[in-house]
Amino acid sequence: MRPALTLVFIACGLSAGPMPAARATEARLDGSVRLRALHSFDDADTPTVTFGFLDTDLRAHALSDAGLSLRLDATFLLDVTEADERRFGPTESVAQVRQVFARQPLLDERLDVSVGRMLLWDAGNAWVDGASALWHATSATGLGVFGGLAPDPYDHGLDAGAATAGAFATYTGDTVDGAAAYTAIVRGGALDRHFVFQRLHWRLAPGLYLADYVVVDLVESPALTTLLASLDYTPVPAVNLTLDLSRYAIEQYRDPRIYHNVPDPQQTLVLGDEVADLAYNRARFGASFRFWQHLYHYQSIEAKHRSQDDREAYTHTLGLRDEDVFGSGLQADLSLQLQNGFQSDSELVTLSLDRAFGAAWSVDVHATWFDGRTIGRATQRGRLFDEAQTIWLFGGGALWRPGRHHQVDASYDGVYETELQDLRNGDALFIHTLMGRYAYVF
Repeated sequence: MRPALTLVFIACGLSAGPMPAARATEARLDGSVRLRALHSFDDADTPTVTFGFLDTDLRAHALSDAGLSLRLDATFLLDVTEADERRFGPTESVAQVRQVFARQPLLDERLDVSVGRMLLWDAGNAWVDGASALWHATSATGLGVFGGLAPDPYDHGLDAGAATAGAFATYTGDTVDGAAAYTAIVRGGALDRHFVFQRLHWRLAPGLYLADYVVVDLVESPALTTLLASLDYTPVPAVNLTLDLSRYAIEQYRDPRIYHNVPDPQQTLVLGDEVADLAYNRARFGASFRFWQHLYHYQSIEAKHRSQDDREAYTHTLGLRDEDVFGSGLQADLSLQLQNGFQSDSELVTLSLDRAFGAAWSVDVHATWFDGRTIGRATQRGRLFDEAQTIWLFGGGALWRPGRHHQVDASYDGVYETELQDLRNGDALFIHTLMGRYAYVF
């Protein structure tokens, strides 16, 4: 759905006129609208970039006596300089209408029918331009179905050549919350992808929680493509222990063009031929301890494995957080990370400070030092791709809340980086990024 049509759709719903005075439930709007502006430049010859963003996360409730509601979750982009430059990290490249739909409860609110673009959390984040229906079988269980077009995942546009459909079930109890689903995607008249999904959050005992998020693809043979599992235990208020397991693998599509299993040319030189069965497995154990009421010590050990070259990587993180330095109200966090990566070793030191001045103002500053270098330099390939990098990141910001509905903040981030090549020729790169935000929270 095009942004203009989306705004017209929402405007029509929100400006439908005054509601009858006799209505039992008054119409209300919640969520937020956020304006962001970003300006980034450096001391090299790369373009200066300026972006503007409008982020909307809005829910309009009780727009009719029958309980009609609307939802809009979108990001609209204005690229002022049209430089097509993203050096400062992940940034939206296209307008993203993630969700825009109307929902109508029926049959004494036992059935919810929705029409529009939806991202269905209970169906493993299945994405559909169409309709869904959720039947509340009991106060704890629900059964749902959905179907329609499958949005284009790259430009977020309508794709008339792709369709999706599925079914899901939910359960919410005193100690257990979960869902299970099946989703199929048809492209070009043939089944392209289908998968099953399951999520669970279970309070096993006081202070002990188990959670998971699982996706199994079925196009070729059953394959675990996504696993997020966590066991969280707080035996006493001052101690917390966590065990996290994860797996990310390539989603299975019949159409190999969607597989995206071919690295770009530069990666091919380093990694070799096509990555036909890429999977990352990770295990992480973490612990945190509180003492003197305001001091926290935390550590974590993480091990990762990737299938493309059978390499392993390890990360050790340790840190100290003080939530009230010398009784001043200042919060400080100092951490050290040592990483033996897949093809590089690195150290990372981070310091952050923040302070609130009443309910209206808060400020923060942060600094990070990173140093890393590729491994395997004794081999010919290692010498060819020998790279080293030292990076300083620093910045700060201020947040102002003039009222319950308004929030204004501004920030600066600087990046000073040198690479092995820079050390040889004396060059380095200094990047400056300024960002301002305004949010209206309903």
